[in-house]
Amino acid sequence: MSIKSMSFLFLVLFCLISQVSAYSSDDIEWESVKTVTLHWGDSYKVDNYVITADDFNKDGYAYITIYKDNVYMTAGALKLSDNVVYRDTANGDDIKVYASALSLKTDSWTGNLIDPTVKVQIYRRGLPDLEVKLNIEKDSYDPTRLSTPRFIEGNVTIKNVGDAKATNVVLNVDTAGLELADGKLTQTTPSLEKGETTKPLAFKLQIPLLWDEEDFKIVAQAAAIDINNDKHVFNGTKTITIRPKSEIILTKSCTGKIYMDQTAYVSLVVRNTGPYALNSVLISDIQTDDLELKDNVQTKKTISVNAQETTTAIEYTLKPIKPGKFTLPKATAKFTVDGKEYTFESDAPTIEINGPYIVLEKKVNVSSFNPGDNVLVTVSVKNEGNRDANVKIEETVPEGTRFVSGVMTFDDVVNNKKPQSFSYVLKLEKEADMKLPATSAKFVDMEGYKGEKVSNMPEIALKVASGQDTTSDGRSGNAGSSSSGKAQASSGTSDEVGQQPGFEAWVLVIALIAVMKFSRKGQN
Repeated sequence: MSIKSMSFLFLVLFCLISQVSAYSSDDIEWESVKTVTLHWGDSYKVDNYVITADDFNKDGYAYITIYKDNVYMTAGALKLSDNVVYRDTANGDDIKVYASALSLKTDSWTGNLIDPTVKVQIYRRGLPDLEVKLNIEKDSYDPTRLSTPRFIEGNVTIKNVGDAKATNVVLNVDTAGLELADGKLTQTTPSLEKGETTKPLAFKLQIPLLWDEEDFKIVAQAAAIDINNDKHVFNGTKTITIRPKSEIILTKSCTGKIYMDQTAYVSLVVRNTGPYALNSVLISDIQTDDLELKDNVQTKKTISVNAQETTTAIEYTLKPIKPGKFTLPKATAKFTVDGKEYTFESDAPTIEINGPYIVLEKKVNVSSFNPGDNVLVTVSVKNEGNRDANVKIEETVPEGTRFVSGVMTFDDVVNNKKPQSFSYVLKLEKEADMKLPATSAKFVDMEGYKGEKVSNMPEIALKVASGQDTTSDGRSGNAGSSSSGKAQASSGTSDEVGQQPGFEAWVLVIALIAVMKFSRKGQN
C-alpha cells in the first residue's frame, strides 16, 4: 500500500472517530447522582451501570469496577480524591466515580485490613434543561370592551436550569392561527450556559373578531443541542380566551319587596356591547306561577339594537298570588347570524311578598244521610302567609237544615304557626242530595291589608234504600217508609208519628173474626 493510500485511510478513520467521539471526558459537565459508601465486594446500581468495590489494599487504594448491562466497561485503583471515568462514545451515557473518603484500618496483630470502605460520589453526564417562559398580558380578551388592549402582547424567555450547556437554541412561537401584528416569532441563540437566560422575544398579535367565544393555545417551543449532539425539545404554553365581537347583555330587574295589595314592576333592558348593529333580536320572558301577569302584556318582542346601544325592550307588572320569597325565571335574547342561533340569558331576580294568606276548609263527618240525620260541620282556618291577620266568620243555617248545637261564628287573630277551627251540628231535613254553602271569611292585618276568602262546598248524598225507585229530584219513591218513620220516632223531633202500613187491613180482619164468633154463639 502506498503512503498516499495509507494517509487517506488514516484521514477517514480520524474523521469517523471524531464524529463518534466529538468530545473528551474533560469537556463533560457532570451531574451528581448519588453518594454511597461501599464495603469490600459491595455494588451499587445507577441506571444501566453497576459500580463495585472489588478490592482494597493497605497502600490506600480502593479498586472500583464499572459494569454496564453486566458487561465490564472499565476499572480504576482510586486513592482519596481520585476518580475513574467511563466515556460512552456510542450513546453519551458517560459516568464518573469519585472517591471522597477511604477507611483502611488494619489489625495491629495481623496487619490485615478491618472492614475497609470507600465513600464514592457517582456522576453522570449533565444535560441541558430549558425553562421556557411564555408570558401573555391577559388570560382573556373582549373586543367589545373599551378596557381591552388593542393587541395581544407577549414575550418568551429561555433559562437553562439544567446541568450542561445548550447550543444552537432555536425558539419558535406557534400562535394557533392568530395573526402577528408586530415583533418576531423566532429566535436563535448560539449557546446557553447553565443558569443563563436569553433575551426576551417580544411579539404582538391581532385580536380576532369572532361571533363565538374561542380558546387559543399558544405554544413556545425551544430546541437545543447538547455536547453529544443530542437534540432536546422544551415547550411553554399559554391558553387565552377571545370573547365574541358582539354580545347581548340582558338585564332583568324587578321590585325587590312588595305587600300582597301591591304590584311588582318588571323591566328587561338590552345592551349591544359590540361594534355591529344586531337585527331581529327576539326577547322572551317566561312567566312564573307564583305571580299573575297584569293587563295581558306580551312578554315576547323582536327588536333591533344598534352598536353600543342600550334600550328597554319589555316592561310589565305582576300581581302577587300569595306571600313568600320567589325567584323569577331568566329571560333570553336570541339572534341568528350565518344560520347559527346565539342565545344570551338574563339574571334571575328575586322578590319578597309579605302579607297574610287565609285558607278555609269546610268538612262534614258523613258522606250520605237519611232525612232527620245530624251532621257535624267543621271549618278550619289557616294562615299560610307571613303576617298575622284578624279573621271574622259568620255562618248561616243552610236551607233544608236546622241548627242543633255548636258555634257558627269565629273572630280571632290567626298566624302561620297555629291553624284554628270551629264546629257545629245541623239536622238534615231535605229529602234530596245536599250541597252546603261555602264559608266566607273577612280578614284584616296590622298594615290595613284586608280581603275576603271562601271555602269549598261539601256535598252529602241522600241514602237510597235497596229496591226503591228514585224520582227525578233525587227523593225516594216511599219517603214515608217504616225505616224513615223509625228514624223520626227515635230522634223525637217529628211533629207527627207516621202510621204503620196495613194498619186498616188488620183492624178489618179482627172485626170480621169477632163477628163470626158472636154469630156462632147465637146459633148455639
